[in-house]
Amino acid sequence: MRTERAEERKRSVLEATLRLLAREGPRAVTHRAVAAEAGTSLRATTYYFDSRAALLREALLHYATTSMERFARVIATPSDAPREPLDEAADRLAAVVMSDLEEDRVGLVAELELCLEIGRDPELEGTYATWERGLLEALEAYATVLGTRAPERDARLVLATLRGLEIEALVRPSRAPSRADLRATFRALLGSLRADG
Repeated sequence: MRTERAEERKRSVLEATLRLLAREGPRAVTHRAVAAEAGTSLRATTYYFDSRAALLREALLHYATTSMERFARVIATPSDAPREPLDEAADRLAAVVMSDLEEDRVGLVAELELCLEIGRDPELEGTYATWERGLLEALEAYATVLGTRAPERDARLVLATLRGLEIEALVRPSRAPSRADLRATFRALLGSLRADG
């Protein structure tokens, strides 16, 4: 019981950190600001995280874990009707973008803020690289099944496209793409990467 409560408090602090990051950027992340955002004591934040760097690193890990769980769930959910593998893959990737934008927009903005913070604090790079490696492995498996010419390289191209589409949707909300638009984009990309494409 005590461990569950402690884990819930720690998770609350990490989620407050992500909200603060998304709303005000990494410079706003202090133990005091996070405690206020989480509705907890300053002592609780410093108990779990002895430094601002630890707080940012653990928030990134928390986001990476929840993001990968959502990514795996969305990728694994088959469409209602049987489709050609290329169409199914394009639909799943479109669903990932929509999920990031609709289910965890705050997390997505916080992720981008953390990416920029890596430029100022290179110690965060290893944490981000581990998470990115998990995404790339999943995308490489997809590329292999689709028969792309260079699955490792192609996974990077797909991830870069996915990120670019998400950033574009964040900075131009009035022109946010529909799922059909995203599906068409991914279908064109994946089709061009296939060995027979």
